[in-house]
Amino acid sequence: MRCLQDRNYTERGIGNHARNIIAHVEAPFTGIIDPALPSLPAAWAARAASLSPHGYIPDAPPGTVFLNPSPMSPDQNFIARILTQPNILKAALVYDFIPLDHPADYLTHPVTRLDYYAALAWARRYDILFPISQDTDARLRALYSPRRTHITGVALPSWIAGIAPAMPRHILMIGGEDARKNPETLLRAIAASDILKSVKCIITGAQSAPRRAQLRAIADVELPGRLDEAAMRSAYEGALCVVVPSRAEGFSLPVIEAMAAQAPAIVSDIPAHRALIPDPAHRFAPDDIPALTAILERLVTQPETCREIAAAQGAMLDNFTPKAVAAKIWTRLVPATPGILRRVKPRIALLSPLPPARSGVADYSAACAAALGAQAVVSLFSGDTVSAFPFLAGRYDRVITAIGNSPLHQRIYDLTLRHGAAVICHDARLLGLVSARGLGHAAAQGTAELGRVVREDEISAWAADERMREACFLGPLASAARPLIFHSRASVAQVKTRFGVTARHLPFAVYHPFPGAITQAMRAEARQALGLPPNIPHIASFGFIGGQKGIGHLLRALALLRKDFRCRLLLIGAATDETAPLRALADEFGVTDDVIWGTGFMPEAKYRQYLLAANAGVQLREGGPGNISGALQDCIAAGLPGIANQDLAENLEAPAFITRVSDRLDAGEIAGALQKILDIGHDTEPARAQYHVTHGMAAYARGLMACVGLGSAGV
Repeated sequence: MRCLQDRNYTERGIGNHARNIIAHVEAPFTGIIDPALPSLPAAWAARAASLSPHGYIPDAPPGTVFLNPSPMSPDQNFIARILTQPNILKAALVYDFIPLDHPADYLTHPVTRLDYYAALAWARRYDILFPISQDTDARLRALYSPRRTHITGVALPSWIAGIAPAMPRHILMIGGEDARKNPETLLRAIAASDILKSVKCIITGAQSAPRRAQLRAIADVELPGRLDEAAMRSAYEGALCVVVPSRAEGFSLPVIEAMAAQAPAIVSDIPAHRALIPDPAHRFAPDDIPALTAILERLVTQPETCREIAAAQGAMLDNFTPKAVAAKIWTRLVPATPGILRRVKPRIALLSPLPPARSGVADYSAACAAALGAQAVVSLFSGDTVSAFPFLAGRYDRVITAIGNSPLHQRIYDLTLRHGAAVICHDARLLGLVSARGLGHAAAQGTAELGRVVREDEISAWAADERMREACFLGPLASAARPLIFHSRASVAQVKTRFGVTARHLPFAVYHPFPGAITQAMRAEARQALGLPPNIPHIASFGFIGGQKGIGHLLRALALLRKDFRCRLLLIGAATDETAPLRALADEFGVTDDVIWGTGFMPEAKYRQYLLAANAGVQLREGGPGNISGALQDCIAAGLPGIANQDLAENLEAPAFITRVSDRLDAGEIAGALQKILDIGHDTEPARAQYHVTHGMAAYARGLMACVGLGSAGV
């Protein structure tokens, strides 16, 4: 339905034809729209059962029909995925090849030229083509060899129904800025005759001031510009005749409009006009001024001739009623019986950051891809290989993108919004990603989501303290994803409530597994390797030091614990801009000597040693529900007892050796929970082993395949 969004196509020709065909769809349908174009008029949006902002329709069953009302308009790559799907019956309405025949007039800009030739190439992908005229059909066959085609004609617009001739009378031409419309021949024919000079001439259509001056220099002419439907009806009512002097047309809507208005159509002698006006007496060569002058003088001086011509020409009007034209299309677009489905591994394109990128999403996607390989052929796109190719190429049954809340995901995010994909969203909010495009961009998204004006200073405040944030910035992704997948049920519920989109929940998986059993001897060995004193309990928190990770509350809890016994806090991760204020807070609490402030990024083997060596783990999050923590998952995978706030623990479906504390973080509660863990200890091995089975990456891969519609049913 993009041609009904683009102002270059909504008026007259393409828009008129497309609207009529869409108006006669009897079955529920999905309308493809482009968010980069003006909004689809509400009346036409309401006709669709649903609207899709891209051509990624992964659940189209065999026999699905796709109709393109404007296959030569710009950016046909937008629907490339549909055009390359073998289980979709693809059809298009074809108007003409005028730009191909007159490139000097229409294809002068390199981008326009490339767009048009690309559209010509994509036309080979359609199973059925519906040319609007015999001439267009002939060109189709000449360009593309034998094709399955059906000539449709074009329907009369509804506003012309029941029209009756009225006075005064004038010569009418439906024109415009396009040079091929050839108004000069009509005006020179009028200028050559004293008889015709006495008759008013009207040429409609938008024209520039220089163009209007050129035409008025030839003959006296009224140029009212582009007319609305009421004014067009009035112009036809007073038409003595309608002259169509075009040098090229695919069809010619003014000709049948003239028939409906009971006015003779006098037309140039071109193929599209010969099919509509078979009598050569009513045609003239596009540059034959004397011939046109003679025809028009006869009509002006012999009124009865006008009536005879109009009556004869009107005999074919029944072929061009809206219902008749639409029936020529919809009666032939019957879904075919699907053939035998292929029983091979489906093909998946996965776009995500990957190692060596220092990102939890990168590590997670690498583990996910390895597990998916048992069930599908997976192609990975990351870094410089991220492009529109996997979205547009027909070789992939599904495209899956991994999105996180950082600028690292910007290119993948933009491509997902444009082309659509199955989306694994690793975060409950995307403020960091969206604000990377500027505060104004983020404020506009927040305004759209909340239904109130969001100021740029609010975005800055939210970025500084996520606890103040009101918007989640998931709206565009929710609209584009097919489907949108979260690891948190809270995010699924929020997207449903706020955007009306049904997302999927897929529990977060272990992506740094520890093979085999973990023994106490292995833990003691890890402490020794790291040089950690065996007689001092060590509490570890993993990940960047800062953000909304509750480090301040943890430092206060450490101070409370030290009143009874000495323990140390290991902050295993890289420092951030927020680390310095936290150091000052540690000094204030008197715990600086018992805090290791950041180890930076470290090799995988050493990271695992810290997971084994610690006596307790702590992972906390502030800023609202829906949080996911790869670090907490690593603690669970290592069987490290610890604490997490309620939301974080529940989102990971953490086993019982992870103690829940309130989401409203309280240092006293944290200290009490840690003291119990350090006093009692836990035999975590049975629960850890079971968690690896239920939340392993193999189970996750099976769940992901089901989410994207490639489960046991296959493709």
